[in-house]
Amino acid sequence: MKNGGMPGGRAVETGQGMRGPVYGGWHHRFWALLLLLLGIWSSDLAHATTPRQSNSPVPADPESPLTPGGRWSVLVQDVRGGAPMLSQNATAPQLPASTAKLLTTAYVLHTLGAQNYLLTRVLAQGLIAGRVVGPLIFLGGGDPNLSSRIFPFNGRTQRGPALSPLRDLAEQLWQAGVREVPDGIVADTRLFPTEYAPTGWTPEDQRYWYGAPISALSFNDAMVEVLVRPGARSGQRASVEITPNPLGFIRNAVMTVGAGEGVIPLRLEIVGEQWVLTGSIHARAAPVGTMLAQPDPPRFAGLALQQALLDQGIRVTGEVRVRARGQDSAVSQRPFYPGYVVLAQRQSPAIIDAVTVVNKVSENTHAEILLRDADLARGGNGDTHFALARLRDWLLREGVIDQQAEVADACGLSRNARLSAADLVRALAQSYQQPWGALWRATLPVGAEDGTLRHRLQDLPLGTVRAKTGTLKDVLALAGLIRGDHGQEYAFAILVNHFRASPGAIRSRMDDLVRRIALGESAL
Repeated sequence: MKNGGMPGGRAVETGQGMRGPVYGGWHHRFWALLLLLLGIWSSDLAHATTPRQSNSPVPADPESPLTPGGRWSVLVQDVRGGAPMLSQNATAPQLPASTAKLLTTAYVLHTLGAQNYLLTRVLAQGLIAGRVVGPLIFLGGGDPNLSSRIFPFNGRTQRGPALSPLRDLAEQLWQAGVREVPDGIVADTRLFPTEYAPTGWTPEDQRYWYGAPISALSFNDAMVEVLVRPGARSGQRASVEITPNPLGFIRNAVMTVGAGEGVIPLRLEIVGEQWVLTGSIHARAAPVGTMLAQPDPPRFAGLALQQALLDQGIRVTGEVRVRARGQDSAVSQRPFYPGYVVLAQRQSPAIIDAVTVVNKVSENTHAEILLRDADLARGGNGDTHFALARLRDWLLREGVIDQQAEVADACGLSRNARLSAADLVRALAQSYQQPWGALWRATLPVGAEDGTLRHRLQDLPLGTVRAKTGTLKDVLALAGLIRGDHGQEYAFAILVNHFRASPGAIRSRMDDLVRRIALGESAL
């Protein structure tokens, strides 16, 4: 990404015969309209002849958290370079939410390659007369898609039976002659350190699928789906459906409460040797469905494998144990089990397919796992601190971010992350100079078609907008590419923090801006 650049002191190579920016005419009217949309119009800007850059004073105080429209960082730039079409606080650091995944997935593709894959293995010391010698080793390979997710991604997430990937492993073990596992299963997640509470993630995040622990052995996106129906009256146990729930490991403790009583949010908790689904639901309430984080993904993966083995007719005795390592442990020797026999293995989807899932449906834990996989490929040990440092160093070296950027996690869930619109636009524009760039851009959600943009920008022709969304409390973001009405392409980023208006109103403003860029002068 070193060739070319964007605003902020970096050189830009323009195409031969490319026209320079036009500061009068419709560009000026467009700028004035944007300021009106953002609620930061002022009379001195009304008479300006050039776009106001982010390092100029903004008279209407868009940085005030009391402004209903919030703090906006906006940049729109022709991908070929030149002066910005639109720039407002473009270098101001903001919470990026999931638009941060753009930087992580670019790094992952650059480092791991589009067509490479990851392996999850099942090993043993040996096999004697159908009996596994010692424990069966379930060795995590850093595959975020050890699940029943159907590939290739086609508009939305589709899944088969939840245990299908582990049943495939069980079938391989049966074909290898395994009939009994007398010493239990070891779920080994030491490929990189397991992280349960990343910096900047809240306890509330960690209840749900999007804030699940990060582990090298993670089954079913490290989450379970639950559907809760109330009992007939207060004090009765609610009925629940939990998918998956291998060996009935998760016990239901959700209670029905009266209309005047407070509701306790649903949560998976570790109680002794079992997991318990806790919380409450009002009598006569409609069924409540949600996706909750697994408290201990490698243990759950081991239990799911045990269930698949039993279903296959393989006898399993002994417990499921977890081997993990902390953030500060030394680099482990690989392979972890020299001399052991590989009895079964599962190949992940190609890295490009994994990146597509991250960007299309905004899978946080997938982004985190892939970052650690990339760190291992670059000679690291997957430790979070060093993996993030290598990501940041690469982004700085390639001229994507500036020194004020804060790369706090891989997915943008951390409240410590800070990026500007300029950072994101540089990443998008510079992708055109990378051999993997076209593949990466194709992983972005398409307006009105798929992923997190499926229900947005529906009045534009399909393919007009490809962009990554971002959402946190008081944070909305959108960054991607717009195809103009004359075929030109623009990289854009819109980051809005600390707004008091409704999220729907802010999204409407953002989408209207994108729509006007796409339609050109005729929309003004």
